Amino acid sequence: MSSPAPSATVAIPPCLAPMRWRRFRSRKRQRTPPPRVRPHTSRRAVMSSPERYRVLALSAAKHDYVALAFKNHPRFQVVGVSDDPSAADWVHESNEQLASDLGVSYEPGIDEAIARHHPDVAVVSPEAARHASLSVRAARAGLHVVQDKPMAPTVADCDAIVEAVERAGVRFLLWNRNTQPAIEEARRVVHAGEIGEPRAIHVDFFFCKDAGVLLDSDESEVIPDSWLSEGELTVEGIYPLAYMRHILGLDAVRAFGRASAHFFRRHAERGVEDIATVSLEMEGGVIGSLCSGRIGRPSHPNIGELRVHVVGSTGALVIAEPRPEVAVHTRGLAPDDYRNRRTDEETDRRQVDLLVRALDTGGDTLLTARQGRHIVATVTAALQSARTGRPCDVTRPS
Repeated sequence: MSSPAPSATVAIPPCLAPMRWRRFRSRKRQRTPPPRVRPHTSRRAVMSSPERYRVLALSAAKHDYVALAFKNHPRFQVVGVSDDPSAADWVHESNEQLASDLGVSYEPGIDEAIARHHPDVAVVSPEAARHASLSVRAARAGLHVVQDKPMAPTVADCDAIVEAVERAGVRFLLWNRNTQPAIEEARRVVHAGEIGEPRAIHVDFFFCKDAGVLLDSDESEVIPDSWLSEGELTVEGIYPLAYMRHILGLDAVRAFGRASAHFFRRHAERGVEDIATVSLEMEGGVIGSLCSGRIGRPSHPNIGELRVHVVGSTGALVIAEPRPEVAVHTRGLAPDDYRNRRTDEETDRRQVDLLVRALDTGGDTLLTARQGRHIVATVTAALQSARTGRPCDVTRPS
């Protein structure tokens, strides 16, 4: 058993509190509420909240920052890192590095690690192809799940996660960027009715990162084993789509996509997208659109163009997602150093604080399994549309 730590008061940003949208209440919602699933009663469900939740990281193949967000938090204790023994060598190396950074041991063998450490929460960040299998295993073991993006490669995989989470009665958080200050403020302004009824929303989400040599380059290229051949809308589409849902509280019902533009050779040769544009029909007659992709390091002085536009019946918003930020111009900066730097580095911490609230109260997380499933269904519809040239409906759970 871990030694108890003093309880910490979690400050919930006002813009994330439940809100009423008077102007929207008169509008017909096209969505029918999902059926309530009665979770199995477990000893965990009837116990009072612990002083500290025990966290086990399951793989760091994808990213380490999700697990690192729990380090030194007063309500969490990271107890170990684990993965399947059959994972690739480079995955084991990543896991060992994460364990070192967290000051815990790396123990291959997930079932044994769960039995040994008795965790409350699993942080799942393997290759995307293993997201569903590890999250389902964790939920069936009675663990709350915090999972890296994308939720899963297919809608069927997402349905398996939803079923496992709801049957076990545990919480699920799909990691996101909704706690960025600009996004929180946009949600507050829209829900306060300051721009009237929302009519349209557009998100630009471009990362100025490279992915190997350019399409027209004569350079040779050695592709590392850790490159997972995933398209940019598939991987990053969660962010702009989660912004839309968080700011408006609405889901997409139909998508039309284009995904044939390329900057990088490895994407073009493997038929995955660098850049995607998506037009959306959303609930309540709202129109949505997004442009997302990887545009190369020389294309932007900052991390990329991350901007949200919301048009309402009486006004409009333009949100620069990275702000507040400060521009730094000084001697000694490397060519690939970002000049513009965010001044708020607590966004991951706020996401963990909100998770504490959900675990303590049994309420929803910032991005639930059902909401994450709908994002994957929207991406799937957009990519199917890009292949067929026709709008595609976004599927709902059966």
